[in-house]
Amino acid sequence: MTPSGAPEVALTLVIPLRAKAGMSLPDFYQYWLNAHVTLPPRFPGISSIWLHVVSFDHQRWPRLPGVSHRPEPQDEFHGVPEATFPTMADLELFQSYAHVQMVDGINFLGEVITYASVGDHSATMVDKLDAAPDGHDDLVRHLLFLRRRADVPAGELRRFVTETLEPAWGGSPEVLKLRRHLFEPLEATLDHPGVVLYKPPELQYQAAVEVVVADEDALARFAVSPAFTRTADGLAAHCEGVHAARVDRCITTKDRGAITLAGVRGVAVADLIRRLEADSQRDEAVSALFLPELAGSAASAGGPTR
Repeated sequence: MTPSGAPEVALTLVIPLRAKAGMSLPDFYQYWLNAHVTLPPRFPGISSIWLHVVSFDHQRWPRLPGVSHRPEPQDEFHGVPEATFPTMADLELFQSYAHVQMVDGINFLGEVITYASVGDHSATMVDKLDAAPDGHDDLVRHLLFLRRRADVPAGELRRFVTETLEPAWGGSPEVLKLRRHLFEPLEATLDHPGVVLYKPPELQYQAAVEVVVADEDALARFAVSPAFTRTADGLAAHCEGVHAARVDRCITTKDRGAITLAGVRGVAVADLIRRLEADSQRDEAVSALFLPELAGSAASAGGPTR
């Protein structure tokens, strides 16, 4: 919280992405992570960006009877960026600069569904991990997208998530990270020309929960623990869908205002620099060649890019 008591983040966007029709998934990931990826972190207003490379085929999350565990094939998505904005004015500032990013979407995206979570409706309850992952850990990560049953009001699902699910799951020793988002009704917050931006209400999600454990054995222990079993019936009663997207990689491209190496150079180049331990490539003087706004400070600072 800020000294005034206001949330440090006014808005969090969670954005499922679906690849353009006819585009292979390898091409989608190559373009997203190595061409498009360097655009959003450069624009003012946006504070942090995490990219989640996801797969429903790789999911390991325990299934619940009578509850859908993945979207229909035509509604599956392949990546989920998460972005934060300190104020609503920062969102407007970002939008005023980001036109080039938006028109780039048509090159690789078929669908961009932007879910907005206001203020402390996005919150991290447990985090024993690096806040800025670079995509090289072996943790088992899932993003659970929750779709309420037709007879369950959105407010009732929110209360179940915050008052029942969070305390139970957050208290499990197996859970290394627990973060949740409570979504507003869907609106087209970001304008990507030529890309589908909307889902009908019956296909929208009302919440998402990020759960990270150490490995598959830890997930198996969690699935049979009281933390999960005592909430399973309630989760099934509230949700017609618990769509568990396995996160194959989580990559930070901007961390509380600071652009990471992946944000400057793209994920493939950042991976190569890391693998070869080419630390000179992390120097701000090198980053300044790609980010002109750093040029004035690079000579005096000489520090590394994260």
